[in-house]
Amino acid sequence: MTKRLCLIILLTIQNIYALNCSNIKQELVVPEDSKGIVLLVHGLNLAPKKMQELGEVFKKNQVAPIYISLTGHNENTNWSQVTKKRWRVDFYKPLCQAQVNALQKNIPLYAVGHSLGAVIIQDALEKYKVPFKEVFYLSPAFKTRWYTGFITLLFKMGLTTSIPSSNFVEYRAKSDTSLLAYKAMWEINESLKFEDTIKKNFFIDLRDEMVDFTTTKSLCNIITNCHFHRLIIKPKERQKTIYHLNVDRDSNGVKSWQYLTKTLEKALK
Repeated sequence: MTKRLCLIILLTIQNIYALNCSNIKQELVVPEDSKGIVLLVHGLNLAPKKMQELGEVFKKNQVAPIYISLTGHNENTNWSQVTKKRWRVDFYKPLCQAQVNALQKNIPLYAVGHSLGAVIIQDALEKYKVPFKEVFYLSPAFKTRWYTGFITLLFKMGLTTSIPSSNFVEYRAKSDTSLLAYKAMWEINESLKFEDTIKKNFFIDLRDEMVDFTTTKSLCNIITNCHFHRLIIKPKERQKTIYHLNVDRDSNGVKSWQYLTKTLEKALK
């Protein structure tokens, strides 16, 4: 029996999940000694490469990282191409690559999402019944602050203009963020039900500029198997502080980064 046929049979057995990767061509192979696979999804207008320091934490623990690059966040795509469907496809393809490897090696799947990334992961988890062992959401954009409603109003009016980014140059993917991207994120977020039982970890600073701390904590409290972690960020000194940014040592500060990484490593044991 060929290796490909065995893989198809193995994936068919997994039909309790909506994630169907039986026709996927395996192009990504994780290291032989991998004890798990983690998918890392960046935030809105965050440069995808900024998830790599988190990925190194997993790699150190023999969990192979797969980095996602969503449409609009790289040199080959722009904001005009962004839709919720396109972002779902962006995640689905590498997700299937991870699933194929995980089934072959009988190792667990994990996921880390920052802001928009958390929305993308949760959407896939619900839509495709992805059998993640555990997921980690950094400043998840499920419950945003009240004043972000102004942005929602703009794209509901049909506007497609862009808003200048206030993030640090080295962290942002583009100099501005299109309302089309905000619209796609909002549309995906609106469909979430949080009825699954996958173990979740929310990490957020009380002073987060975009995500509402209180309502996010309340959401976690009513979700089955959700664990809330308050970060106290004291980032590297710059001309300003961004508390929504918590993807590496510089943006967290030493103590917050130690807490975050130790929590991740404990979950992998």
